[in-house]
Amino acid sequence: MKHEIQRMRFYLSTTKASIEHILNRVDSLFDQVADVEILPTTMIYLIGNGSSGEGARIASYLAMELFDRSPICVTPYQFTHITFSVLHPEDIVIVLSQTGTSHEVVESLRLAKVHHAKSISLTATVESPCAKLADIPVILDECVEDVDYKVTGVVGLLYGLWIVLIGIALTNHLIVKSDSKELLKQLIELNSRYDDYVSVAERWTKKNVERLESCFTLTVLGSGTLCETASEMSVKSIEVQNRYSLAMDTEEFLHGVCAANPKTNLIVLLVDESTLDYSKKVYQAIKARNQAVLWIGINAPEGDLDLDLICSGNFSVMQFFPAIHSLLINWAELKDYGGIGSGIFAYYQQLLNVREKI
Repeated sequence: MKHEIQRMRFYLSTTKASIEHILNRVDSLFDQVADVEILPTTMIYLIGNGSSGEGARIASYLAMELFDRSPICVTPYQFTHITFSVLHPEDIVIVLSQTGTSHEVVESLRLAKVHHAKSISLTATVESPCAKLADIPVILDECVEDVDYKVTGVVGLLYGLWIVLIGIALTNHLIVKSDSKELLKQLIELNSRYDDYVSVAERWTKKNVERLESCFTLTVLGSGTLCETASEMSVKSIEVQNRYSLAMDTEEFLHGVCAANPKTNLIVLLVDESTLDYSKKVYQAIKARNQAVLWIGINAPEGDLDLDLICSGNFSVMQFFPAIHSLLINWAELKDYGGIGSGIFAYYQQLLNVREKI
């Protein structure tokens, strides 16, 4: 087994314990945001690159429900070159960066400070520029990983952001204590089943690896929060296997891309309860054209990856993240892949100086 895969497998096996540790210190995380004020005119900006950006967009669905307004999710580059110009002092800028060194993320915090907006950073690195610049640095050191393919950090930063949003809603009396307890109960229950989803996906992958391997490329489809989960699966496939992968909203796939879908492409359909009925129709349409499709989620057809989901909506992604990470890591181990694409990512990042030094 290649060294990169060994490290990925280690973090996959320890993520549940790391998230449990974060969940055990909810009160201290709530305390950190106890003075964050939501005014009628407050705009909330959620900013992150890559997996952190996916987490920001996933969390935006919960933020809409908690704050009765749509947060603005932008890439750091978009924020620092365009969006920052409309910042106001009552606004809140929340950034995610596992290393805390992504230059445009750091620059987003600098611009928030210039415009006197409240800034919150979620990072795993205590001495990072993000931690030092933010008004409220939320340090999730449980998310530190010595590997390019992030597992714990992807999941941990999202849990941390959900907790921060719940805490802000609670302190602004937008929810009551019983509401926050119910939301946290759901997060605890989901994390308790993390290893179960890992195991289900591992068993399925060992049995079906040749089916996966028979296709040269992947197109991963999902709707709502699962659209961002599809992005995670797609990018991780590229990182580990250097396999060309694409992620799309399920509906958008049917508005053009499906017309050019090659026979050597595997379509992966991510399905939870809220997207079940629509996904059935999409699945049947793809199958009718004799194209390869894999259903991952609730009520999967025979032979596909059936997940025993316990919830839908804002938190459903936490049933898919462990499954797709497990599938890709086990696939890579069985076929001796490992860290091919991440080397190319690193080349471009170094060439473009995308990170600041600690």
